[in-house]
Amino acid sequence: MMTMQSSTSSSGVQKATEALLVVCTLFLIVLVYLRLASVPLLYDEVFHYERISALLTGVSPSVGWGVMFPGYHVLVAGILTIGGWTSIPAARTVSFLFSLSSCVAAYGVARSVDRPSALLRTLQFALFPILLPFFPLMYTDTLALSFLLIALLAALHSRLILLSLFFLLSVAVRQNNILWAPLQFAILLEADPQWRISAPGPAAWLRSAAVRFRDGRARRVMLRAGMPLLLPVFVFALFVAITGRASFSPTLAAAHPFPSFSLGNIFFTLFLFTALFLPLVLSRMRALFLLLIRHAWVIGVLVALFLLFSFGFHVDHPANSEIGRLRDVILLAAAAGELNGLLFWFTGMLGLLTLCVTPLARKIFLWIYPLALLYLGGSWLIETRYAIVPLVLFLLFRKSFSWRLELVQFAFSVALCFWVFS
Repeated sequence: MMTMQSSTSSSGVQKATEALLVVCTLFLIVLVYLRLASVPLLYDEVFHYERISALLTGVSPSVGWGVMFPGYHVLVAGILTIGGWTSIPAARTVSFLFSLSSCVAAYGVARSVDRPSALLRTLQFALFPILLPFFPLMYTDTLALSFLLIALLAALHSRLILLSLFFLLSVAVRQNNILWAPLQFAILLEADPQWRISAPGPAAWLRSAAVRFRDGRARRVMLRAGMPLLLPVFVFALFVAITGRASFSPTLAAAHPFPSFSLGNIFFTLFLFTALFLPLVLSRMRALFLLLIRHAWVIGVLVALFLLFSFGFHVDHPANSEIGRLRDVILLAAAAGELNGLLFWFTGMLGLLTLCVTPLARKIFLWIYPLALLYLGGSWLIETRYAIVPLVLFLLFRKSFSWRLELVQFAFSVALCFWVFS
């Protein structure tokens, strides 16, 4: 009886704490909006606002169109036209509303994956230190992320039409989101009992999958799972076939070659992972040491990755040399090697090992790792924003360990946000 009362009391405290944290999170988000809504245009906002203005006035932008498809600019300009607005604060407000929609979508995904921890992980998402600064700014990232999360939510609930629509919209805003199509296909396929394969290892999984390929019903299920993704994939493939590039702007294609593969964003994202998920990293330290002790081959992999970093990590994109910008200070110091390079590599490997010992809520979500390599490796420019989608997917798809750890992770994100805006 005492145990039941204690459990009920603990549950009540948790709910009250989470309710308070929701209020605090909303307050902090509004503060960020108020602080940034009226400041001068920041970084790429200059180009995005000129493209939005060009759509409003019917005049081609002097800066030209960007690398990404203009879905964001068309949507913002359309909403501004309906409201009769043209100002920078109005455009930022529209972007802010897009960002809030991404929080709603993140909650839907988190609730579908693990209901008890859904609210706290959504709050972590809302105050994710590399995402929150873009909430009120005119950038394409939060809108593309919102559409992608809605598409993933539709996939988790097998809503095929919604999946097709919102995945197409996500590609129309940032076309590199097309690389997440296999993840959604795998989620849809796993929803059918015939494709829910339980196998002890990759070889056994492949044998089981081969058996299913010989079954007519299993093949029909696979085709049906792929149908919602055909239109987005076809549109992107058609664009590449006609233009011979992935960049929407032909003048910027050289700065964003396609196809290409670079290690910069991969190592930088692993570095950011450790910095952003430090409480999780520390909580998994014992499992990490056991991995190193029980599997000697892991040491060999780390040595190979050190050599790969030493000879393959380059910071040579023209846009990665801004004096005084923290991102480029870190990257250039790491590329210079010696102690700074070693610390950068060690931090990234700590993140990689943590990923190895941190289970995801479902095995099918393991697809995020190989797809993240393609997603990150496809960009020559090393940019913090490019790490947002892979890290957010990990945040939402990882297995929850304890309410206390989730709370500590949330508090750590809040502290980092205060540092970012200080």
